[in-house]
Amino acid sequence: MAYFDIRDTKNPIFQIQRILRFLDNEENGLARVKPDGIYGDNTRNAVIAFQKKYGLLQTGVVDKQSWDLLHTVDRDTRYKNQKAMPVYILPMYEDYVILPNAKDNYILVVQHMLNEIGTHYDEIDTVEITGIYDKATVEAIKHLQRRHLANDDGILDGKTYNLLVLEYERLNSRDL
Repeated sequence: MAYFDIRDTKNPIFQIQRILRFLDNEENGLARVKPDGIYGDNTRNAVIAFQKKYGLLQTGVVDKQSWDLLHTVDRDTRYKNQKAMPVYILPMYEDYVILPNAKDNYILVVQHMLNEIGTHYDEIDTVEITGIYDKATVEAIKHLQRRHLANDDGILDGKTYNLLVLEYERLNSRDL
């Protein structure tokens, strides 16, 4: 039996246990294992169940072939059918705002989203995608703010950005 510091999440036994537990939760059929960094009977049984399920020699030992397959199955299971991950493009601090005439790469994305939203609403005009928070972009943001009964000051803060994203996602959802 091998032992490692339970707090060391980089130790290979802990990694094996973490993956086996994830796979058991996702696919069932593997022995339940608690990630504790100790290669005991439960871990050995879970490794044997994994090896059996994937057609490997059932030794209970994680050799290179088992290790590689364990990581491949883990990766494939985690990322199959996963939707694209969202990205928060504005800086995450609370008081961040984009004021009129600002120039920033974030504004390119904002302008694109406004144009997509504008295809659904007459009051939101198409804006030129320049990366500059110009008068046309400010007006489009004001219309969006009014539509959501928000303060229509044209300032792009976190709250207004969230309105923009929610409206964009709502209109572009496959659930429509």
